[in-house]
Amino acid sequence: MVGILVQEVMTDRFQKIDIAAPLSEAIGIFEKEDPDLILVFDGNLYKGVLTQDLIIRSHLKWDPTKAKVRDVYKTAPVIKPDEDLSKAAKLMMEVDLRSLPVGESKAEIIGVISDIELLKRVAEGEFGKKKTEEFMTKDVITLKPDDTVAKALATMRDHAISRIPIVNEAGKLEGLVTLHDLIIRFIKPRFKSQYGEVAGEKIPPFSMQLRDVMIRGVITAKPEARVKEAVATMMENDIDGLIIVDDNNKVAGVLTVKDLLLPISRMVEKEVRFYLQLGGDAEILSDFTRERIIEDVRRFVDGYEDLLGQEGIIYLYIRRFNEKFRGVHLYQARMRVVTDRGVFVATGETWGAIQAVHDALRAIERQLLQKAELEHDTRYYKRFIEKLGLE
Repeated sequence: MVGILVQEVMTDRFQKIDIAAPLSEAIGIFEKEDPDLILVFDGNLYKGVLTQDLIIRSHLKWDPTKAKVRDVYKTAPVIKPDEDLSKAAKLMMEVDLRSLPVGESKAEIIGVISDIELLKRVAEGEFGKKKTEEFMTKDVITLKPDDTVAKALATMRDHAISRIPIVNEAGKLEGLVTLHDLIIRFIKPRFKSQYGEVAGEKIPPFSMQLRDVMIRGVITAKPEARVKEAVATMMENDIDGLIIVDDNNKVAGVLTVKDLLLPISRMVEKEVRFYLQLGGDAEILSDFTRERIIEDVRRFVDGYEDLLGQEGIIYLYIRRFNEKFRGVHLYQARMRVVTDRGVFVATGETWGAIQAVHDALRAIERQLLQKAELEHDTRYYKRFIEKLGLE
């Protein structure tokens, strides 16, 4: 436990909106007030949250000029004011939100707590004296300035990431592209053009080179920088991640708010090692299917705990297609396993959500066994051969 209560960090100032309100009203609140999130209520009863990212992505599904808040909001748990900050960090990791409502119940919401304020408070102690290199992701995916927007979007999709450093031939940092910026500039206009909002405006092509769209003057930090300094830099620049570079400006890692929340969240209970984040169309799955998937992933982690490492996050993005076979939808499961032993990425696509997840797990399993074999771990040799179908 951190030993700091949620009520010591939360703010009692928050924005709220009725679930039946038009989405345009929520957009107006974000444009005027710029909150991390808006709490959604049905009368006096809390229902969930609305974020700018949820609204941006909603543009890809329906006409935002006609949508209601109920079409876009996301359910999220309420954390009690007397809970430890480690519990708040754990919930943020599990539901993939940067802020959470605080209250005794859904009928008694008294405030919100944000991830960056949580980190700022925890960083005032010993945690803040640690070096960023201890928590940063070291296996960084990078692209070159002459790569295209299409390649960046495909890379983000395949690796379940939301930012990519752009480096030159020498590996030195030249810029940054983020999923948020690419959606705003390249994908959202294509949706809006269907409704005449950008009539006559030229929509930039996906073939544009990244040098023409990347963020320059990227906010960076050094591997030896303290966590407290990194958090302060994020707060000052209103960002949720830093590119870590060495003295030669070569990319050494990426440090995000999530990377710092993870060790704090693990203070809740020692046996918690891996967190599973479900995204995409996971919310429309039946309770049985969702619970079965969670249990299957848990069994997978338990079965390969000595290969996966001590801690990590499993990002599982589930997409349901309209196609059906004998009444069963076609699903795609994209999985990214980030651990202290490495990063493993795989995709499964077939009929049924459970089977799609199984296919992704089997692909991750083959990667783990291959890694063990390449490292000459004889305990896994027979298992690896079996998975290749050679025995």
